[in-house]
Amino acid sequence: MQSFSARFEELRQSYVVQLAEKAAQMADDWKKVEAGAAHPATLAGIQQVAHNLAGTGSTFGFPQVSATAHGIEAALRQIMGGDGGDMLRVKVRDLIHSLQQIVAGVVDPAPAGDMPSAPATAAVAHIYFLCTDADEGTSIAAQVANFGYETHVFSHIDELQATAQAATPDALVLDIAFLEHADIRDSIDRLRHLQAVPVPLIVIASHGDFAARLHAVRSGGNAYFTRPIDVGTLVDQLDRLTEHRRSDPYHVLIVDDSRLVADTYAIFLSASGIHTTVITDPTVVSEKLHDLKPDLILMDMYMPGCEGRELAAVLRQQPELHSIPIVYLSAEMDRGTQLAAMDEGGDDFLTKPINPGHLVAAVTSRIRRARVMRSQMLRDSLTGLFNHSVTEDMLAREVSRARRNKRPFSMGLLDLDHFKQVNDRYGHAAGDRVLKSLARLLQQRLRISDLIGRYGGEEFVVLMPETDEQGAFNVLDAIRERFAQVRHRSGDAEFSVTLSGGVSSLQSSDDATTLSESADTALYQAKHHGRDQIVLATRNLLRNDVTFGQAPATVIESTMILGVQAHVLVVDDDPYVRDMLKHWLGSANYDVQFASLGREALTMVPKMNPDLVLLDVLMPDVDGLEVLDLLRSSGCDAAVVLTTAYGSERIAVNAMRRGADDYLRKPIQAEELQTVLNRNLERLRLRRQNSALQHQLEEQRQKLDLELARAGRVQMDLLPRQMPRLPGFTLAARCIPSSLVGGDFYDWHSPGPGLLNLTFGDVMGKGMPAALLMTTVRAVMRSVGRQTPPLVNLRYALTALDSDLNNARAFVTMFHAQLDLVSRRLSFIDAGHGLVFVRRAGGGVETLSPRGVPLGVPSREPYAQGEVQLNPGDALILFSDGLLDTWPALADNHLILAELLSDDVQAPAMVERILALPALVGSVIDDLTVVALSCTAE
Repeated sequence: MQSFSARFEELRQSYVVQLAEKAAQMADDWKKVEAGAAHPATLAGIQQVAHNLAGTGSTFGFPQVSATAHGIEAALRQIMGGDGGDMLRVKVRDLIHSLQQIVAGVVDPAPAGDMPSAPATAAVAHIYFLCTDADEGTSIAAQVANFGYETHVFSHIDELQATAQAATPDALVLDIAFLEHADIRDSIDRLRHLQAVPVPLIVIASHGDFAARLHAVRSGGNAYFTRPIDVGTLVDQLDRLTEHRRSDPYHVLIVDDSRLVADTYAIFLSASGIHTTVITDPTVVSEKLHDLKPDLILMDMYMPGCEGRELAAVLRQQPELHSIPIVYLSAEMDRGTQLAAMDEGGDDFLTKPINPGHLVAAVTSRIRRARVMRSQMLRDSLTGLFNHSVTEDMLAREVSRARRNKRPFSMGLLDLDHFKQVNDRYGHAAGDRVLKSLARLLQQRLRISDLIGRYGGEEFVVLMPETDEQGAFNVLDAIRERFAQVRHRSGDAEFSVTLSGGVSSLQSSDDATTLSESADTALYQAKHHGRDQIVLATRNLLRNDVTFGQAPATVIESTMILGVQAHVLVVDDDPYVRDMLKHWLGSANYDVQFASLGREALTMVPKMNPDLVLLDVLMPDVDGLEVLDLLRSSGCDAAVVLTTAYGSERIAVNAMRRGADDYLRKPIQAEELQTVLNRNLERLRLRRQNSALQHQLEEQRQKLDLELARAGRVQMDLLPRQMPRLPGFTLAARCIPSSLVGGDFYDWHSPGPGLLNLTFGDVMGKGMPAALLMTTVRAVMRSVGRQTPPLVNLRYALTALDSDLNNARAFVTMFHAQLDLVSRRLSFIDAGHGLVFVRRAGGGVETLSPRGVPLGVPSREPYAQGEVQLNPGDALILFSDGLLDTWPALADNHLILAELLSDDVQAPAMVERILALPALVGSVIDDLTVVALSCTAE
């Protein structure tokens, strides 16, 4: 395969040839214009060529071509707008002549720009464990290996280094004891930086105190775990830190009428591992999109036959294409035209010429954001697997494809055994971790072509194209064995969970429903025969026994529900069945009514309001399952028991999913009927009691929500709203709480002429406790904030807050500063905050030191005051650690926030730019607070 440089050189040579031809043609056409012999469209044609050269010249390393062509285009725009003065015409002639001279003297171009290379990925991620206790390391590594990782355990740094020289790990897990020795710590640091991207580091320790965690962070740790290690959470971190290995490659569709330009952008993107498709005819894009399924469309604005914004409008007319980002790439400089194009359906506008690295970064960030948003619509929020409705659609599509191509296809249904007991014994949080661990195991043990969905609850679906039933059985049975070996943790308790499954393979006469029901039946059999097994569907599970049992020797026990005689509705078209049940149930003193048809039953239910419905599955007008659906959709809460002589476990499972409470197979036995009635009426009684309690709880919750909302409004009112007028400065701040109330705060006031006191704080914790402590800290800082230096103010605050912080067992990170508006000198104290920097005019970044420990954390080290000079164009940026949750890269280097800012942006716009990413993510994990202070003039 050709290298990036070789391919680019080929395209550049082609461009040089075209460049000479276009320059000569422009000169000839302009002579005709000056002679008055040109067609009216000739002027527009010259402008179009100039527009194209303005956007492409720098891309191929000829910035003078772009600059000259841009001047020609601007002059022609004035002429076509009615300004046809001689001076402009002379200018155009001179510029075209200059362009010809530039083309005639073309030499080796300037570099196209650094091109990021595609990250190298391996099929399996390798995790190295460096442990003082070899048995512990081996045990944890064995658990991690169940989730598809290749693990290696070492007890000496020398052994690990020797192995790492031959194969660099994808993540390193080590005991914190190894970080106590400077030489070992240096060796680990060198090992982690053998490649351009540092190897992620996870630290395990016996203690979780602040000093130990801080030591791990300073040593480069990306995550910290305390013993006993929860392997599920550890694997979660490994998944996140090695995410790039499992991501599908990005796919970009490039639409440009110039094949040369489109191919150039394609090699820029391909060199970074992004798949590309080029289309030069915009009129065929719409019909090809359904097969291409790109992550993003990169299109030119001006194309013959159909402009870019016209194509965007056509695509946005189709709802299924709404989620594909459309980015224009054009030399168009007019902001109004750019905004109008985005109003037609575009999402962003990139201006030619663009540096290759910038193009890759822009495309990558937009695709990543679009994938996150699309994933939230298609995937289950807990496991990340496809949700129920998407899985159903995929099943229908894959079955249709397999039948059309006459290829094998299998489906597996997996269900966790005794999962309710896990929730009851260990809590729903532990149950959620078990579900996530199975989802992760399926993702890592199955092929990319296999489709995995969560049907609901603890049931999962696996769709396996090109796989017969024996192959599917072997794969899923191996996963079953692996999952049984996984140890889950809840507090100090460790436990394991098994799963059962059913596998069905597509037959010639099957459709999606038949295939699903067959797998359902096999799953039921696996449960029935002892669980912890995978069963193949046999397709011969129907029963045809239609005789009835003998009358009971004793009457069925009478049952009351909530102190009232139970009402039972029997729905069956067989008169003999109705007579038998009338005798049995009447003897037990139930209030019984009968319906022979489904529609008749539906009209009786609103009047009767039954407690229990005995419903036959097969009836001549509306079958029992349809009646069941209509009952549930109407809000009927009666216990529904399905009865049939022709059913199977498959029907039972389907009925339970659709809202049935139980199942009776004919012939009905009196003892079984008694058991079923008693069981379901008792469940109904408990359900109705629970519903009443839930109603009471909901009323209480609404009252609490109202009080919390009031508290939230009070808290937000405490934060200063009016921005002070500061000569030579602009100040802006914004807080987005993760809930109605939180612990972040900022405050400012003027303690004297020409001074501004600024405080930024973050209280440990969330919700109302943090909000209450925040209010106390803010009030103290405002009361002690005088014209005295920040160090003096902080000492007064420590004295006032010492008792409250000790009693609350909490700490507060805080940045307290005093600005002299005349000298533009900022004095400050950093009490454990650290999330602060100064962006200098021109783009430089400066961190602030010294730093001390948070308020409330015992320390023998005294606080030290720092100072920094702010000059025009500089900006002080403060933010809370909530931003790290939505932007994890900031944990390694929060200074990258400066890349969002520029010299011409004032404080309010800086705040909005920094909060733009969390706003797109949606849910906020922790409070988000940003303060910006910008120095604007001398």
